[in-house]
Amino acid sequence: MDHELLKIVWWLLIGVMLISFMLAEGLDVGARVLLPWLSGRSGESLQQVPVAPRHINLLWLLALGCTLALVWPALGGLACWMTGLMGLLILLRRTAWQIARPRQAWRALAIGLLPAALLGGMLGNLFLGLPFSRCGQAGLQLQGTVAGLFSPFALLATVVSVAMVCQFGAAWVMQRGGRSLYQPASRAAGAAGVVFLASFIVAAIWLAASARGYSVWAMERPATLCGPGAWVVLANNPGWLANFQAWPAASLAPVLALSGTLMSLIACTRVRPGMALLGSGLTVSATLCSVGIALFPFILPSSVQLSASMTLWSVASDERTLGTLLIFASVLLPMLLVCTLGASLKGSHLLIESRPFGLGFKAS
Repeated sequence: MDHELLKIVWWLLIGVMLISFMLAEGLDVGARVLLPWLSGRSGESLQQVPVAPRHINLLWLLALGCTLALVWPALGGLACWMTGLMGLLILLRRTAWQIARPRQAWRALAIGLLPAALLGGMLGNLFLGLPFSRCGQAGLQLQGTVAGLFSPFALLATVVSVAMVCQFGAAWVMQRGGRSLYQPASRAAGAAGVVFLASFIVAAIWLAASARGYSVWAMERPATLCGPGAWVVLANNPGWLANFQAWPAASLAPVLALSGTLMSLIACTRVRPGMALLGSGLTVSATLCSVGIALFPFILPSSVQLSASMTLWSVASDERTLGTLLIFASVLLPMLLVCTLGASLKGSHLLIESRPFGLGFKAS
């Protein structure tokens, strides 16, 4: 397998890992964020629901962070920082409900949704480009302020991410939570689905109407101190739609994202939790596929220096490293997928007890 093909294979594998992490995150959100909130509101004294193991999403996050640092070493520091922050937020929400009192339910719910919000805001900023430049061997030089990352479009992307994860999590509670939790979980899944449809459509129109996308041209140019690459980056991709126009079949991804949500909404009204779970899972997968297709081959676009934008072709490791990592991934990733699937079908149990001063948790 030659170097260029290895780069594409690893781009696909990283996409699979990101989708797997978001699905595992959705299970965790359903079982450890939405479930206690729904159970507390309905006044249940005891609920028992199968959930995935406590650290399955952390395992996917760790695998994703290590892979990014090894496959795309130029992202090493940024990848470690972002995955570390998300891991800290996941661990934080594990204790949020243990110390929550009834009046603090919304605060605990907000803390539990922070990882999905962070990922959504990060993906939204990729479409706008990040304010960094590169000059010689100095590495990345960030410009601007942190407040600049909270643009209206980034906040809209955050809403898209949180809504799709909540929809999947609520569908999981519908499937495995029993009759007493079906109605509140169905209402939560329906509300999240409606929010996702509205925010996803608005985001797509926003990109098509006003966003400036980039494209890569394979043109030779003289090496300079601050532009050593042989690739020319041009801002001539309106709305990041060029790949969808070049590959018509790729348009199925956003269509499937909307179709999955509609399937989930219909299933909520017809008492079909399995169909709701399948549709919401399709929404998560197709939405992330849409993002990857739109940005390809860009990994980290720059909004202040186009030539500094990182692409799949410019930041990947050497051929030997990618080949060796692929051998390990061919063994470890199937094992992790089987572990996740088996845990989702079999599951441990989370017991949620209503107490006078809050909610108590026990895992069995």
